Amino acid sequence: MRLRAIRHRQKLTLKMLAKKAGGMSYTFLSNVETGKADPSLSTLMRLASALGVSVSELVKDPPAESKRKP
Repeated sequence: MRLRAIRHRQKLTLKMLAKKAGGMSYTFLSNVETGKADPSLSTLMRLASALGVSVSELVKDPPAESKRKP
C-alpha cells in the first residue's frame, strides 16, 4: 500500500488526513500504514478521495527499492 508515501508527498500528518477523510481515527490510519490493520473498501474509498487519488493508486505496491526489509 502506498498510503504513507502519498500522504508524505502531500505533506499531510496522520491527524490531518484523518480529519480530511471524515474524522477517521489517526491511530487506525497509523495501523493501516504499518500493516497492522486492513481497511475496508469504503475506508479505502474515503482515503483515496481525501488524497485525490484512485483506490488502485492507493493500494498499488510501492516500488521495490522503497519496500521495507523484514
